[in-house]
Amino acid sequence: MAMRFVIIDLETTGNGPKKGDRIIQLGMAVVEGRSIVARFASFFNPEQPIPPFIQQLTNIDEQTVEEAPLFADKAGEIAAMMKGAYFVAHNVDFDLPFLQAELERAGRPPFAGPTIDTVELARIVLPSAESYKLGDLAKQLGLRHDRPHQADSDAEVTAKLFIALLGRLHRLPLLTLEQLRRLARHLKSDIYSLLDAVIAEKRKEAPVDDTVAVYRGIALKKPAPKPDDGRRHSLSASFAAFYEQAPPLPLPGYKRREGQWEMMRLVYEALSTSQHALIEAGTGLGKSLAYLIPAAFFAGERQERVVVSTHTLQLQEQLIRRDLPVLRQVVPFPLRVAVLKGKQNYLSLDKFVSFLSEPCDTYDAALLKCQLLVWLLETDSGDLDELNVSSGARLLLSELAIGEGEDGGRHHFFAQAKQRAERANIVITNHAFLLHDLTASSPLLPPFRHLVIDEAHRLEDAAAHSFGERIDYVSFRLLTAKIAQTLGKWPEAEHGEAEDAIARCQRRLEELQFEGDELFRLLRRYALAKKPARAGRCRYRFSPADEGGRTWQAATELCWRLRDSAAALCGAAMPLVSAPAADGSPLPASLAADLAALERQLATLVRLLTETDPSAVRWIEADEKGAANAVRLYSQPVDLADFFADRLFMKKRSVILTSATLTVRGRFAYMTRRLGLDEFYPLCRSFPAPFRYEEQAALFVPADMPLASAVSVETYAEAAAAAITAVARRVGRRLLVLFPSYELLKMTVEALKNDEADEPFVLIAQGVQSGSPAKLIRTFLQFERAVLFGTSGFWEGVDLPGDALDALIIARLPFAPPDDPVMEAKSERIRARGGDPFYELSLPEAVLRLKQGVGRLIRTERDKGVVFVLDRRLTNAPYRADFLASLPPLPVHEGGLLELLDAADAWLWQGRRPNGV
Repeated sequence: MAMRFVIIDLETTGNGPKKGDRIIQLGMAVVEGRSIVARFASFFNPEQPIPPFIQQLTNIDEQTVEEAPLFADKAGEIAAMMKGAYFVAHNVDFDLPFLQAELERAGRPPFAGPTIDTVELARIVLPSAESYKLGDLAKQLGLRHDRPHQADSDAEVTAKLFIALLGRLHRLPLLTLEQLRRLARHLKSDIYSLLDAVIAEKRKEAPVDDTVAVYRGIALKKPAPKPDDGRRHSLSASFAAFYEQAPPLPLPGYKRREGQWEMMRLVYEALSTSQHALIEAGTGLGKSLAYLIPAAFFAGERQERVVVSTHTLQLQEQLIRRDLPVLRQVVPFPLRVAVLKGKQNYLSLDKFVSFLSEPCDTYDAALLKCQLLVWLLETDSGDLDELNVSSGARLLLSELAIGEGEDGGRHHFFAQAKQRAERANIVITNHAFLLHDLTASSPLLPPFRHLVIDEAHRLEDAAAHSFGERIDYVSFRLLTAKIAQTLGKWPEAEHGEAEDAIARCQRRLEELQFEGDELFRLLRRYALAKKPARAGRCRYRFSPADEGGRTWQAATELCWRLRDSAAALCGAAMPLVSAPAADGSPLPASLAADLAALERQLATLVRLLTETDPSAVRWIEADEKGAANAVRLYSQPVDLADFFADRLFMKKRSVILTSATLTVRGRFAYMTRRLGLDEFYPLCRSFPAPFRYEEQAALFVPADMPLASAVSVETYAEAAAAAITAVARRVGRRLLVLFPSYELLKMTVEALKNDEADEPFVLIAQGVQSGSPAKLIRTFLQFERAVLFGTSGFWEGVDLPGDALDALIIARLPFAPPDDPVMEAKSERIRARGGDPFYELSLPEAVLRLKQGVGRLIRTERDKGVVFVLDRRLTNAPYRADFLASLPPLPVHEGGLLELLDAADAWLWQGRRPNGV
């Protein structure tokens, strides 16, 4: 492959060459024949100050570049190295404009050759990578990367990454390469010539690939041979013998934890005696193996299937990738484990074949096609969660999933997953699929009588979401737009009947869209008039029987008219749906599915706005500053205790519920009542985390903060901002700040940003910066000194061990917002039976949430950190004992903030080397 590639990386004073930002360092590596043949690196004097956060990110300060050359001094050498080569960078859209601006400033012609973006190439060649950041890809591929955010090091690693990606590209089968070549002109990178060269080499080799199958012109991975599950060692195949011998578990640096072994014994006891159990297992105990090992022995001894359900994909992946290999080494008999999710989690190959043949209307569609072509050579399961696609492609991907009505064919991924589950001893699933199965007339999970529910504190929320209903303007508009697009692409008819039907459908659809716009506009106006917005968002709880007025009446009339319009649209589309197109196009099936989805949406809308259900709570959410029709309607069941009692605990012999947060003040009463377990007398046991909290963590409560319940949110946010700034300046390097609401987070960040310019730390805030929690955490970890602000998902599931986190700040005790419709409805029910909603509901919920939040700090036996709770109700409210008695046994300090900062600083660094961790 006689091509020349120049891999370039830059460090700059900012992110805008048009704003005058300049290059401060440039690294180059020249690749020929899959080897690095030349290198170049230099600092440059940008003739302007380097911002503090750039200095922190790159470790390049103004002294470093003071004596460095100007870019113009090296422009000739740089241009000569680039001549006749591909320009390759990890994010070309950032590096190339900077380089072009500097070349122009130096009086040189711009680079005019082909470009390749290694981010895009990695997305295609590594479609399942967790992250496409350079450091994360280097780690995945085993490439050494000692100095991230230094241009010479980054260029070297990018060059090695590029060579590795070329190697993987060359290993793809010829059929896939030819399909990628047809899609290449829609990509940003100029890889078509590259693919031509690879294809030419491939044709000369004429390889026979035994690992590939072909389905309707698509290359797939052949099913792997079944692993050898024979006996690994001579340990007797009984849990009793295993527990008595207590062999070391095959884990790196394994240390026996008594709590883990006691939990194993309790899980086995519950399974073998057909009892339900609630088990609280502290962080670091090894909870997953503590239930998987006894479940595996029980399944093997009794030939009984055990189902394991988790709430998050993260934990499910951990069970499969980290815990399952250990489990296979521990149990001394063949063990079959399968994963089963809902159909919508698996790719429909027939839909993908049709999608592949469609013209590429967008970049996202072209890139997704490329990713899927490569992924199908890797995946055994067809599980769409394995893919890492852009946000723009996420909606397209969901449309390629197996439909509920699809029976499947020879390569039907869900059917294959279901068959594996039917042969399995242990089936891993998720709460949503489990709950759907409990109510389905034809269950999809294979028969089972024993169940382990991990992340059990999320089971009720998952059920409320699963059994609730939702409709919003965006989903309505997207669906109707998709139907319009399908009608617009309809193949030309051979006679006028189809053409007339399309015209009728388009007229009906236009009426439907117009009336839908008007309905959601009316609902938004009604909700905002009824309830003032908080932090720009209104949540108005409603009951159809109690609403009235001209706006509401107009909305309900429009709702019925919309339903009738949808029925008329479906009637008009019957000639199209019932008669396939002459060319065998899949569009009729697609149209039928979309029309059915539209009818379901509008049926939901009618139920929400017109039918009364005392067992459910309904509300409207509207954005005060959003579009005129930006509105969402929700419905959720208020109390699920009877459902769990009747459909779960009565039907299963043994259900084991486990989590790190199940108790309040050491008691399980709140959780047993919430889950309907009161009359089942479950085994209840709490196993503390194996950490030395007295030595590893300390809690500080500033007594000079304003009382949260006595001041406005704005006043409290300003005080919180001042306290966070003080802690960030004095204590640790990386801080996580948790908020109970986005309203308080936003106000606090705004107050902090007023004084941010001179601060030595970087602010990263959920909702302010875009991206998922995982993406924000990766950004957070790039900086030596940073403060991460989070709400909702950051209270649990965030793992920042060791040096990743020095201090945790709880901005306010996590009581539910006063306008939370579900909490309002639950409180009314408690009040109606003479109970106290605060002590029976609000307080236990806040205690569990605080336990989850504090659990973010200490993740390993070597961690050390401090917790600042800015809400002084923790130590002086009448209910303080409920919070403090539920937290780990860590020392609590109260006093003025300045006094506490001195104490925290001294405590945090006590016993550590003077030069840091």
